[in-house]
Amino acid sequence: MIGNLTPFELLIFVPVALLLLCVPAIVAYRRKVERLWLVVVVSLIGTTTGLLWFVALYMAMTMRTRTDDGTPLNASGPTTA
Repeated sequence: MIGNLTPFELLIFVPVALLLLCVPAIVAYRRKVERLWLVVVVSLIGTTTGLLWFVALYMAMTMRTRTDDGTPLNASGPTTA
């Protein structure tokens, strides 16, 4: 199937495929998750199987986030009244 693609079709297909593979890392970066590196590693390993790509996307959407100063955003801690 890929052997039958014209150079123009490859020029369109390759960037779209690479962008799709980067979606979990982009989501994790935009959400400011604590372990961005873990999402990137699972996403890169998951590109060969496809299944781990969905795991990386799930991780990116559900992992704990952090604020700009590095403290967890959704961590429970002492509250001041």
